[in-house]
This record gives sequence, structure tokens and C-alpha cells, in this order.
Amino acid sequence: MPLFRIITPSAPLRSGPFANAALDSECLFGEAFETEQSETGFTYGRLVSDGYQGWVPDNCLGELPTPNARVIAPMSDVTSQADIKSAGCFALSLGALVTITELQDDRAEIITPNSSGFLPRQHLLPLASRAADDKVVGHVLGDVTRVDDWVAIAEKLVASPYKWGGRCAWGLDCSALVQLALAAGDIDAPRDSGPQHHIGSGIDDLSQLQRGDLVFWHGHVGIMQDGKTLIHANAHHMAVASEPLDDAIARIAIIAGQVSALRRPMLDRVG
Repeated sequence: MPLFRIITPSAPLRSGPFANAALDSECLFGEAFETEQSETGFTYGRLVSDGYQGWVPDNCLGELPTPNARVIAPMSDVTSQADIKSAGCFALSLGALVTITELQDDRAEIITPNSSGFLPRQHLLPLASRAADDKVVGHVLGDVTRVDDWVAIAEKLVASPYKWGGRCAWGLDCSALVQLALAAGDIDAPRDSGPQHHIGSGIDDLSQLQRGDLVFWHGHVGIMQDGKTLIHANAHHMAVASEPLDDAIARIAIIAGQVSALRRPMLDRVG
């Protein structure tokens, strides 16, 4: 099946081939999309990174080289030149995949659909799957290929808007927050909270929770910042918010019942 990449900052992945179909998820710049069929300006296929299937607008698909780095800042502005005062082109979200071609001081040149652009070097992390073979990215960014404290990535998204089906910094849901933050730590995770129930290993009791553990309810997931505090994208705050776990448990119990699982992610490496 033909393989394309997402050439817009983000792309809706919808349940049907029309603009007002339900938003099931979103694709990010540089991600690979395996196509099957086209209809009324939309293409049906599968997002290679997590296997999610749906319809993407045709104008969001195109050709880009294989990425060698990931955006690890909540948002990063692509400029037309290395000079930070140069014209802005577009913004990329946490999780976007880019191809770095060279370094100019603290700016990394990346390939864009029309030519090239520049991002701050500190906003990028090499993909582990490419680091050993890619001399450009190794020279530009060094040998580090993951964020040790991936929870800190989630914490940078506090106050980002909640969006059902959203998967980027300008709107995301609970499972997307988990997936994107874990990816920065080079830990693979499914897209939805249901399959995420199987990440890593189980925890027996709330008293054992620590930073980086996951707390699940039916249809919802959050990340522990420490043994008592939860960060999660949620419809109560309509944002990514940090709050005492006890408060979240009491409130969510009314809607979704009691906690359904406690999990500690293992280092299941991406790629």
C-alpha cells in the first residue's frame, strides 16, 4: 500500500470521508500514513506509529524523507531562516517528526514540504531508531535519544486545551497526553486508554504509586507526578491539569466509577 507522510502541522483522522465526521484522533507532521483508498477529498489508511485507522484530508498527505528527530517542546515555531527574527512558517507540536539536514549555531535546519525551515536545536531529540546510522543527526544533537524524566514533558503541557480526539499541544485528550509524553522517553504506547491498560506492569495499591505511574478509570487515564498528585487532560478542567489524586478519584467516581488499574510503564522502546 502507498506510504505518505503528514505534511501539515497536524491532520484530523476522521471516522468518515467528510469534514464533519467524528474526530477519532490526529496525525502529526512527519508521521507515516499507509493509504488504502480515496474518496471525496479524503484518504483512508493507517497511521504507522500507532496503527490508528481513519480518513485524512488529501491535502495533509505528501512526500517527506524519513524523519531522524522528534519535537520534544510543547510547540516549536519553524522559521524560514536560521535567524530567529526571520519570517515564521508554521508551528509544530510535541511529537512531530522532522528530518534534520544540518546545524547553524543553535538552529537546526529541517526539510519542509516546500523547501526547508529552522527549529531551535533544544526543541529536538534524535530518534533512537536512526541515531546509530544517521551521521547528520548524531553530529547535530549528540548521542542522547530519549528524555529520562518523561513526566516533565507532560508537565510542560499544563493548561493546554482538552480536545476529544486531539493529539497535539493545541488540543489533546487524556490518552494522547500519555502517548506523547512516553514517546519522548522512547517508550511505546497505544493511542487509547483501553489498550494503555496493558502498558508495563501492574501495581497492587494506591500507596505504592510514584512519579511516572499511570492511573486508569473506564475511559480515562492520568499520570502520577509523585505519590499523591495526578496530571491529566480532562473534560472537568477542559485542560491538562495537575490536582491531588484523591480529589480526582472522588470526582471521577461519580461519572466513570472507581480506579480500574494502576500501571508502571516499562522501557518498551519505540522504533
